[in-house]
Amino acid sequence: MASLLDSKQTLKATNALLKYVAQTQEADSGNLIQDDEPVWLVITTKKFSEKANIKPAKIPLRHPILNQGVDICLFTKDPQKEYKQLIENKEIKQISKVIGVSKLKAKYKTYESKRSLCQSYDLFLADARIIPMLPKLIGKKFFERKKQPVPINLTAGNLKKEFQSILNSTYMFKPSGTCMSIKIGLSSQSGQEIAENIDFAINHIVDRIPKKWKNIQSLHIKTTTSVALPIFNSLPDEVNSIQIRPIKSE
Repeated sequence: MASLLDSKQTLKATNALLKYVAQTQEADSGNLIQDDEPVWLVITTKKFSEKANIKPAKIPLRHPILNQGVDICLFTKDPQKEYKQLIENKEIKQISKVIGVSKLKAKYKTYESKRSLCQSYDLFLADARIIPMLPKLIGKKFFERKKQPVPINLTAGNLKKEFQSILNSTYMFKPSGTCMSIKIGLSSQSGQEIAENIDFAINHIVDRIPKKWKNIQSLHIKTTTSVALPIFNSLPDEVNSIQIRPIKSE
């Protein structure tokens, strides 16, 4: 499937966005610690999606946006101790907390405890087999902050490779409606790196959208606080439907 993106336009937009971020941070130079802002790819579709998908889709990136020091919590089936031992045996050191389903039910019942858990880790993973039961157990705060758990196959033959693949990807959370945002880069990356992430990921993203490119209305990039810069806009359906007829000679 060929991409309809213009790579030059994408690079122009990423460079402009980073220039804006740098100017904003310079204006706020009293803040000595500058945040590494996420860069979002905003996708607007033509057709309304009625059903959200609780299972995020893994989208590979050319330049990872999760560093090796990321703090990760893993939700597992019971018994929790068995999977904690598995993680230790595989020497996956980034997973700093393992929580089994029983412990999740018992210890994180209140809204406050769920909110605190959501804030405590950079990334949440979950055994793919328990993903369907998690929305009721973890609450809506995870979904509002786009921190719902990413599925991991704990029975994979090469678990360390499976885990590294997760760190090298971003995630597509398909909502109900016509608009979604995917974290595609960081303000600490170069414009070239973010543009390459978009070019590398776009077909994986579009492939998961019904009717694919025909259903894409527009693509923009932005940070949490910036304006949205366009990198793709489709023609209105009325224009696409116009057929050019040959002129008949008199």
